[in-house]
Amino acid sequence: MDTTRPYLVLGLDPGIASCGFCLLDMTNHKILEMGSHLFKAPQEDKTKTSLAVTRRKARSIRRNTARTAARLKHCLELLAGAGLVPADADKTWLQTKKGDKPILKLRAGGLDRLLTDREFAQVLYSLCGRRGYIPHGEGRLGETDEDESKKVLGAIKKNQDAMAAGSYRTVGEMLNAQGRSRNRGGDYSLCVYNSQIQDEAKALFASQRARGNTKATRELEDSYLACLTWEKKSLDHDTRVYELVGPCSYFPGEKRAASADVSSELCRAYERLGHIVIVHEDGSEQALTASEIDDYLKILFSTAPIKGNKECKVSYGTIRKDLDISGKSVFKGIAQDREKDEPFVPKAWRSLRRVLPKGLLARMLENRKLGDAVCEALTFASSEASLIERLSDLDLSDDERDAILAVPFTGKLFKGYGSRSLKALRLLLGAFEEPEIRILTDAEKATGLLDLRLSDRGVRGQLLPPYDSYDPTCRNPVVLRAMGRMRHIVNAIIRIHGVPDEIHIELGRDLKMSNKEKGLVDKRNRENAASNKKWATTAAGILGCTPEEVPGRIIRKLILREEQGEKDLYTGDSIDLEHLVRDDRYCEIDHILPYSRTCDDSRANKVLVLSKSNQDKRERTPYEWMTSGEAGAPSWDSYRARVMAQVKNPRKRANYLNTDLGPETQAKFLARNLNDDRYMSVAVKNYLEDCLLFPEDGRKRHVTAVAGGATGNLRWVWGLNFGEGNIKDRTDDRHHAVDAAIIAACSESTVKKVAEASAKGREAFKQLRKSRLADTQPWPTFAAEVAARREFVAPTRMADHGVTGRVFEDTLYHLEGITEDKGKYPLVRASEKTVKKGNVRINPDGSVKLIDGMAFLRLWLDPTARPNGKIKGKWYAEPVYYVDIPAIKAGTYVPRACTIHVARVNWEPVPEAAMGANPVIVFFGDVLSVDDHIGRFGGFDISGCRLTLLNLLTKREACDWPSFGSWGKDTKVRVLQEDCLGHCYDGIAINPEDSTFQQR
Repeated sequence: MDTTRPYLVLGLDPGIASCGFCLLDMTNHKILEMGSHLFKAPQEDKTKTSLAVTRRKARSIRRNTARTAARLKHCLELLAGAGLVPADADKTWLQTKKGDKPILKLRAGGLDRLLTDREFAQVLYSLCGRRGYIPHGEGRLGETDEDESKKVLGAIKKNQDAMAAGSYRTVGEMLNAQGRSRNRGGDYSLCVYNSQIQDEAKALFASQRARGNTKATRELEDSYLACLTWEKKSLDHDTRVYELVGPCSYFPGEKRAASADVSSELCRAYERLGHIVIVHEDGSEQALTASEIDDYLKILFSTAPIKGNKECKVSYGTIRKDLDISGKSVFKGIAQDREKDEPFVPKAWRSLRRVLPKGLLARMLENRKLGDAVCEALTFASSEASLIERLSDLDLSDDERDAILAVPFTGKLFKGYGSRSLKALRLLLGAFEEPEIRILTDAEKATGLLDLRLSDRGVRGQLLPPYDSYDPTCRNPVVLRAMGRMRHIVNAIIRIHGVPDEIHIELGRDLKMSNKEKGLVDKRNRENAASNKKWATTAAGILGCTPEEVPGRIIRKLILREEQGEKDLYTGDSIDLEHLVRDDRYCEIDHILPYSRTCDDSRANKVLVLSKSNQDKRERTPYEWMTSGEAGAPSWDSYRARVMAQVKNPRKRANYLNTDLGPETQAKFLARNLNDDRYMSVAVKNYLEDCLLFPEDGRKRHVTAVAGGATGNLRWVWGLNFGEGNIKDRTDDRHHAVDAAIIAACSESTVKKVAEASAKGREAFKQLRKSRLADTQPWPTFAAEVAARREFVAPTRMADHGVTGRVFEDTLYHLEGITEDKGKYPLVRASEKTVKKGNVRINPDGSVKLIDGMAFLRLWLDPTARPNGKIKGKWYAEPVYYVDIPAIKAGTYVPRACTIHVARVNWEPVPEAAMGANPVIVFFGDVLSVDDHIGRFGGFDISGCRLTLLNLLTKREACDWPSFGSWGKDTKVRVLQEDCLGHCYDGIAINPEDSTFQQR
């Protein structure tokens, strides 16, 4: 290390709504920067659904509503042109009035009697507005993998069967017999195809012509059917979407291939099968041979169902049976109860096999360019017309094209693109076909693709570019915002201190995992909580205390005891329940593979054993101890039998049965336990590594993705958990800053020192153990300095200063009247009760909408007012809502001051004397300073004209905040401009108990 200048290490802890940061100067033993930056994740608060999904649904509804309105307008023009409705009539002329027959009865009756012009127009207008379901890529067989589409198509099939069974001539006749035609929320039972509505319209035109209606002409019928079936062309849309497909990770000039391509699925199959490892009883490992992989690929990509294996599946159980693998052997990383799972499922190929003829499938396998082109077309197209256009240039017969059109191509199976181009996939497949190459890295090396993947992505600079310019393919708003905020922090630090020598990152769990993974973790957490509660109750009964008073270490021991069949697996001796709970020295939790040699502190490396077993084993593996020849050492064969019978977790079983913990194996354990190689961690690591110009110091690696287990152990060892019982306090946002400090300090040498100190401390007095662990810190006072610095960290927040949002709540209410008190509140009908609402918009038809989002609050000061004899000047509060923004832009908006217990529509305008100066504008999340009080704006109550301010450290409401009515001319009111590093608080000491602050 160069000691002539500071050696800077930056620790980052980015999540979906926060980013902790800490910059250490390792040369001079200083904490240069430390803080927590918070921001709102672009998700719905309750459902955690992405706001992009919500906006997309709303956009789709608005678009469909607008298209329906345009279609109905055109339909009305057609009916007026044919003389069925008056030329000046609007849609209200066709609405059903008292005495009119219901539309359903007209639809059924029109098949057997002459309808009046108005009745016929009502029927045609109604059919045009509710024209049935138009298939979009479900295929001509009507199949789909989308849940909602499955419900729709299932309901349509039932209605088709009902029509056939009841001998109904049209859909209208069938629905009339059922008595209703409208689906209710979540109900699809009355869905029908648009083609069935077309057939009904044709039947009605034919019936009316036959009964002498001269206006039901062929010309009107053709024009009406064209209106009824009109759709926006999708080819241009599909082309625009395809332009967003990103570049290949190997060849930036090539587009990524569709995930459904034959080459894509075949390449992934080679990878998954090549990584299967069978661990035998003696610890030896076995991989599949090249010929075995080829045999399983023939099954997976069979062109026809196999007798006894219709879906052509290859499961782990299949492999065990085919290779005659002993029941005592395990698949590495796969629990025995999951052996029904498949290593790889070629989902798109299975979908094709159910629909396409065997001959075409064989051609697609033999000529993979053709197979890939077909799958690219299926992925590209969002409509049948678009798919036909894409297939027109391929070497296919008419029958083959028709067969492809039957594929359900707009479901999940034919969506999305991988990370490799077809050019790269063909190179990889060529390598995989060589017998000696079975894993991806070897295939990359053989083709030269490894060097291309590891090469620089562009010119490095002193600052990070926007993440979407680095990875234009990223469309995930949660990731984009998280990376955007991290970029602001990194660039702000670089502008002050320069590019760090090293950057350590540990991604928050919520950012690393998919929604499915988060669901599994939540499920596992619930199961663990239930288990903890059960054993806490059991131990409490033995100790005579409450479950809350049972120490956590006892609960952990009880869980391991149950997992191990109530035995010490080393010796086979039973572990007594009461003795375990009452005597803390009776049993100990041991690291199966010594922590000092593996740095593995995970649950998969822990076992509950009798204290004597732990002392006898010492810093050795079970194998090293039991084969040492020592007197009293357990039998390895008996121990192995116990493990095989009792331990289900494959990783834990491998730890128990490890026979080689030499230097090379230890290095692998260390790499696994220190480095996080999950997708998002690698993506962020690459972003920092590829874009920043690091100092030339001879280091090969400047950015490290640190595993959470390593930092979690350091936090505990150094005493930097600030919750009760030495656990992390996640309710205090400052924990992100502490985490970042530990991440910055987490290096391979540090973790090794902690492991070695832990081993030495096993038989030492507690005070010696504590001093040894203190020596593992980057410098002796590091933990104490982090704890002290934490007290002066004020979490900063990115406040949203946008003025767009939801204008009204969804529910429409009926106005019942106005109260007679001074407030003049509108009375609305809600849930069979009449309630007062103070912030509404009353429509001309008497309906009422509740105004939803507040954009910001404006605070006006009238210095000339004298509200009482004590205070000079008066402040007025004016909440501005999203619904007001158009009027503000148009210049027609009148600012009105909030009045206590008065409906908003009756507020008086802000006095002219107050409007002579600019107001103080406060957005949600802004920090407001009033004299010696400071707080984060959390809301405004218009009924009591009261601001809600939150303590910056605890997020609790500040109850000591000076009332709004006590502000006067001399009150200093300002919005504090926060920076992401928190330097705005450098001279301020914030009180965590209330809202007061003082200058330091």
